[in-house]
Amino acid sequence: MAKKPKDLSSDTVADVTGKPQTKEVTKTRGNTYTEHMGNLICIRLAEGESLNKICKDEGMPDKATVFRWLGSEASFCDKYARARELQAETQFDELIDIVDQPPELSYVTDKNGELVEVKFDSSYVQWMKLRVDTRKWTAARMAPKKYAEYRQPEEKVDTMVIDGEIKSVMDVAIKRLELIRIAE
Repeated sequence: MAKKPKDLSSDTVADVTGKPQTKEVTKTRGNTYTEHMGNLICIRLAEGESLNKICKDEGMPDKATVFRWLGSEASFCDKYARARELQAETQFDELIDIVDQPPELSYVTDKNGELVEVKFDSSYVQWMKLRVDTRKWTAARMAPKKYAEYRQPEEKVDTMVIDGEIKSVMDVAIKRLELIRIAE
């Protein structure tokens, strides 16, 4: 095992061989909740950014901190929930923009420069389809009552359950049969 050099400062670490190396000094992120930071996160979420992307930006808290704030700050939790609802709306709106984009075309011309053929780029079409499907899926998960594609559940008829009117008619018929049997 390599020995640790004696003259290491707090910004220096030893690698496996024991040679000192300077580590990157990272900016510490704020762990204390502020109304401004909470609003900034919620605005960016509502505009369609992912929490992962927001938390990777300099000066933003990490995801663990945001999740801790959700558990401890009731006002932030309410704003966050509303921001997620708006994020679903934003992603749904993006579907229209994606679908309305004209496809990328390749034009094939002959030696004289006359148009011979127009081709679609199939990989571009697949990429656009993936973008649409992903946004549909996430919008359905964020706001299922609004965007989920529901399947109508099959109506299950329980043969053991009898309508009240039918039951009363059957009870009367059974009593009549019993009276007929007694009379015989």
